[in-house]
Order: sequence, then C-alpha cells, then structure tokens
Amino acid sequence: MALASQASAKYNPRPFYFEIFEETHPFYTCGDKVQGVLRVDPTLRPQNVSISFKGLSFLYDTNDQAAAPVFFHHKKDLFQSSGAHENFDILQRGTASDGKVVLPFEFTFPHTCELPPPAERNWRYSKDSFDHPRFQHSPGFIIPPSCTGLIPSKAPNAPKITYSLEACLDSVNTDNPRIIVRHELKFLPPAPEYDLSLLQPDLHLGTSLPKHLCRYKFIRTRRLLPGYEESSKLGKVKDMLVEKELFFGLHSYGEVPFARFNLFTTAARILVIGSSVPLTLTLQHLDRSSSLPIPPDVFMRRIRVQLLPTYSIFVPRPGHNTNFRKEVVDVARDTWTLFDKKFDDGNGQLLHDGLKLSELGDARLAHDRLLPSFTSYGLTLEYELQVEIWGECAKHEFSGLASKTQVQIVTGWNMTSPQGNADLDMGSMAELDSRPVYHEVDPMSMLHEIDSAALHELETDTGPRPFNVAALSPSPLVPNPRPLPPPYMG
Repeated sequence: MALASQASAKYNPRPFYFEIFEETHPFYTCGDKVQGVLRVDPTLRPQNVSISFKGLSFLYDTNDQAAAPVFFHHKKDLFQSSGAHENFDILQRGTASDGKVVLPFEFTFPHTCELPPPAERNWRYSKDSFDHPRFQHSPGFIIPPSCTGLIPSKAPNAPKITYSLEACLDSVNTDNPRIIVRHELKFLPPAPEYDLSLLQPDLHLGTSLPKHLCRYKFIRTRRLLPGYEESSKLGKVKDMLVEKELFFGLHSYGEVPFARFNLFTTAARILVIGSSVPLTLTLQHLDRSSSLPIPPDVFMRRIRVQLLPTYSIFVPRPGHNTNFRKEVVDVARDTWTLFDKKFDDGNGQLLHDGLKLSELGDARLAHDRLLPSFTSYGLTLEYELQVEIWGECAKHEFSGLASKTQVQIVTGWNMTSPQGNADLDMGSMAELDSRPVYHEVDPMSMLHEIDSAALHELETDTGPRPFNVAALSPSPLVPNPRPLPPPYMG
C-alpha cells in the first residue's frame, strides 16, 4: 500500500481530515483492508473521536418513499478524553511535524451482508421463488458493488449503494461541538462460486426467443436451383412472377423449390467482465425440396450483440401501514451495444454450424457503466444478452433475433475456487485451523516440499505440532495478487 498523500507532513488548513492508505487498485473487494489515519488539530479540544465503516443503500420508489437498509456497520473509538488537562489530553498521543495528532485505524471489508433490513418494513417480495429471491430479505448474501449515480430512474432521487468511512469528533468548543467528515470507498465484489462449464455455451440448451418469433427460416424460390444464375433474363422474370403468384402457366407454384433451416445463437450463462463474449451460432438444415442435391448456402450481412441491463427497485410499504397498497417494483432498463459488424462485400459472411463470435471480431464485455450482477435489499441488477442477425439465402433477405438469454455478469476473480468444495462455506474457512487433524504428517519429512517460512509456522514454543496442509494453502477467499480491472472500471 501507498499513502494517498505523499505530502502528509505539509501544512493542511483542515483541522480534522482523513488520510487513506490506498490500495494499488482503484477499488476494494471482499477481504481487503481499509487502512489510514485521522489527523486532528489539538486546538479542537476533542472529548472523543470515533470512526464508523458501513455500507448501505438508499432506495426511493416512484412515490418518493425512502428506505436505507444497512449491510454492515463497524465502529471504533479512537480517542476518549479523561476530562483532565482542559481537554488537551489528546496531546498525550504525540504530534506530527505539522502539529496534528495522528490516530490510525483499520477495517476489513466483509464478505457478506451482516445486518437485517429495517424491521418496520416487510422485505419479502410476494412474487419471489423459494430458492431464488429477486430481492434479499435477510443477511448472508454477498454485498453488492458501489452504485453511485449509475442507475437511471424516474424517481426524484435515484437509488444508490455506497460504502464509506465516517469520523465524528465531539469537542468542548460551544461554537463547533461536533465535526463529522466522510470518505467514500469504491467496492466491487468477487465472483460467487460457479462451475467452469458455465463459461462456455451449452449447445444442448438451445435458445429461448419471444413467442411471436420463430427461430427457423423458410425460403421458397427458384434461385435455389443449381445453375440458376446462368439462366436467361426472361426466365428469371417468369420465375419472379410465379413466386409472387402473378403468373400461372407451365411453371406452377408447386414446382418452386424450398429450403427450411434453423438459425440461432447460444451464449454462455456466465460472462466475465473484460473478457470475450462466448457465443456460438447453430445452423441446422431441416428440410429441402428433392430437386436440391445439397443444402443452400446461408450468408450473414450483419450481426449485433447487445447487453440489456435491468435495475429493479423494490421499496416495501411500512408494516404498520393499515392502508392496503399493492406491491410495486420500479424497473429501469437500458441497452448497450457490445458488438455490431456489417458484411457488405460480395455475398457477405458465409455461415456454418458452430461459427463462434470470436471468428468475426473481438467482442469484449466492456461498458463505462458495467457492474457485476447482484441482488440486495430492495435493489437488483440483472442482464440479458440479445443477438440479432441480418442475412440472405438465395437473395432472399431475413432478419430477427437469434437469441435473447439471461446471463450473469461476474468480475474476474473468485471468492472461492470455481472447482472448490461446494460444502465448504465461508464461515468454515476461518475455522480450518481449529478443526481436528485426522491425518498427521511428520514435518521433517516435508522439508523438501515446503519452504523455510512454512516450516517456521509448524513449530511452537513447545515443539512441532501436527502438520496441517490447509494452513499452508493460500486462502481462496482473497486472491493474491488480484488482477487489475479493465480500463473502463478505473
């Protein structure tokens, strides 16, 4: 860590302020330590100095009803006056070169929400499923990312999620008996535990499209016939009239060949911020006329991949409210284009079954307002990935949705290993050392496998203790080193 201000010893006119030892990253995540100092001018004559570390969300619905559930709240008293020395006893802590008293502090970002929501409201959403609530109503979930002014809303006050330090100084001075200073911190949670197979498209799941759309295409034209382009112009005109049922003669409508095929895309269920979007195209030739020896070629003229974020804001009515009011969830949606490419040369991009988006260009999950998916008290962020395709088959144009799938957006680091033990929860990780050792190994036999630092930890004042393999393994809760975020999240 590095001190946020290298000129800490220089004169600062503020009598009471923070200095944070900032991380080398522009944000914090679960398990990161927040360290720094409070600098206090002794002339303030403080009676006590305290500091609080908390995370909370501010929620407002369309009726401007407000609620502020708190995820966690840690408080420390940094100084308590004894009442002697005319309230200048803070000088006993010593002063820095600038004449101010330095009070160090340290907090750690928790992994999950620790406090229940305000009890005066019923935070259970009636339309929630039992195993997958849209909104949380009890502690234990991963705390959500910072959201300050990023949520579009029609409400007078946009909802937000903040994490901050708040220091309070109580003084004997009657002119300014209480001074409060705040410092906001940027937070991004790690990815939850997941199976690595979810990072790749599962072609067996197919795709889900709106009911008014059909994923298969039907083409009926004489252009499907082999060697059609070498036929006469008069014959092509007659064929066009036949296809449009404007001409009946020797060429009947029943003689026009047809082809039917499926065209859709499948995306991964989990997308990692800053990584390429895993997307696979499926082309299935279902049926064609007996006059067609091989399936026709299908070309793509354009493909557009969009991410559709949806913020849902739920502020439950107070429990003591006797007037019945139907539950209301305010929804704010947006559309972000991740990839949009046209193929204007020649016939376009020839399609084949199993074509990957990475073969067409670099489509990365990046946007200046992109945050990982989350659920919390009264506020959720969910995503859908939408793919549109414009194409041609035998000069017949088609377009429409190729897929519209719900996806989960995660950061590039994990709270636990994706292939770790699912039965090992976060609470049990801290108790690894206190568990009974079922298999003891002589530390001397491990000299060639562990370094001297690890061996030193195996010994106590009374001699060697049983070797615990888990104690030597790095904690999976906080990856080290943590990768830098993409530029758009700085």
